[in-house]
Amino acid sequence: MKTLLTFILIAVVTIVTQAQTIVSPKEVATIEAITETGLKIISGPKGQQRDMEKFKALFLPNAQMGGVFFKGDSSFVRITTVEKFAERNGPAYAELGFYENVLGLRIERFGNLATAFQTYETRYGKDGKVEARGVNTYQLVFDKGRWWIASLLFTPETAKQPIPEKYLK
Repeated sequence: MKTLLTFILIAVVTIVTQAQTIVSPKEVATIEAITETGLKIISGPKGQQRDMEKFKALFLPNAQMGGVFFKGDSSFVRITTVEKFAERNGPAYAELGFYENVLGLRIERFGNLATAFQTYETRYGKDGKVEARGVNTYQLVFDKGRWWIASLLFTPETAKQPIPEKYLK
């Protein structure tokens, strides 16, 4: 039992240490910085590989990502690990020339816990037409001298569910 606990502790310390070396302290020093860093990583021109290892380093080990999507009049939720999201979406972002831009950010914080509500637009190409808009909602925690993303959920704007003006500032 002692050996198992030692192994788990070493694994967690290794993951946290690796995460801290991949991202600069400035990129995770504030909630604004960590959310901006995530979008910078996934955004870029067609053919540019995304640094999905760096993207994963923004998240706590075992963090989850997911989306609420719509089909007709019903919605459905898809939850995945950050690793699977990076595996699936990193190559797609590079292939498309994907950009995600912030339209607004609201933060609620209590001590070392925070929720960030970020509105966004997506484009294929830096100056391409807006393809979609939506909301990212982050649960964050401040630990070991930096912010970590504990979970990230997103949902697109729809004709029946437009983003309220107050969230676009």
